Amino acid sequence: MVIDTQDERPKHKIHLTKVGVKNLKTFIITERSGVRHHIIPSVELTIDLPAEYKGIHMSRLVESMTEVISDEFSVHKSVEELQIHILEGLARRHPLNHGEIKFEFEFGYASRTPASNKRTWEICDVVATTNKENGNKTYRHTVEIKVIGNTVCPHCMANNEGLTHMQRATGSLKVVGTTENIPTYGDMIEVIESSFSSKTYSLLKLEDEVHVTKQMHNNPLFVEDVCRNILQHAYDKFSGRVLEMYAEATSLESIHKHDVIARGRIVTNGE
Repeated sequence: MVIDTQDERPKHKIHLTKVGVKNLKTFIITERSGVRHHIIPSVELTIDLPAEYKGIHMSRLVESMTEVISDEFSVHKSVEELQIHILEGLARRHPLNHGEIKFEFEFGYASRTPASNKRTWEICDVVATTNKENGNKTYRHTVEIKVIGNTVCPHCMANNEGLTHMQRATGSLKVVGTTENIPTYGDMIEVIESSFSSKTYSLLKLEDEVHVTKQMHNNPLFVEDVCRNILQHAYDKFSGRVLEMYAEATSLESIHKHDVIARGRIVTNGE
C-alpha cells in the first residue's frame, strides 16, 4: 500500500503560490507559415498548493508534459498551443487553482546579408509562459524575445566632428495577452531589429561591413531611442490586437565599464 505523504497536513498551513519542477529539458517541433523549428526548451512547470496539503505529486507534472509531447510527437502550431495542452492534461491529473508553464530557449531564424545577399542563420532568446486560472476558460500568455543589435551615440557625433562611439546592444519585447492576440516570433523579431541603429549579422563579407557601418553612422541612436522605437514599431504593427507590451534596451557601452538601459510600456486595445 502506497502512503501519499503529499496529502498529509503540513506543520504550517500556508498557501504556496508556485510549486513544481524547474530546469527540465525536453524536445519539441513547431511549424508556422511553412517553417519548421526544432526547439530544446528548459521547462518550469508549477501549480499552487493549498494550505491543507503537505506537498504536490511532482511526478504528475512531468507525466502530464511527457505524455502530451509523446502522444503528439509531430508538429505543433505554436509553443503556446503546446503549453495549453500540457496544462489541460495537468488539470485532469492534479487539482489546481493556478497552473503555469514556462519555456526558455534559443530560437533560430533565417536572414540575408544586406549587400552580398548571403543566407545566414541568426539566434535570439525566447521566454514563453502560459498561465491558467481554475474556472477561467481563457489562457494568458507572456512571450519575451531578446535580439542583439547596436547603438551609435548621437551626442558624441554632434560634438566631435562626426566621430563617435558605437557598441553592441540588446533589445527585448515582451507581449502579454490571450492566445488569439499573441503575434508570431518572426513579427516580434522584425519589430526589435528595425529599432536599432542597424541590424547585426552572424556572417558579413566586406561589402556587408561597409553597408552596416554606414547605416549605423547614418542612424545614431541613444538607448532611449531604441526603447521608444521598439514600443512604437510594436504599436504600429500590433494595434489590431489586445496586448500589454513592454520594451527594454541595453547598450553595452564601449567607452564605459558599465551598461545603460531604458524600459517602457505601451498597450493596444485592438482598434
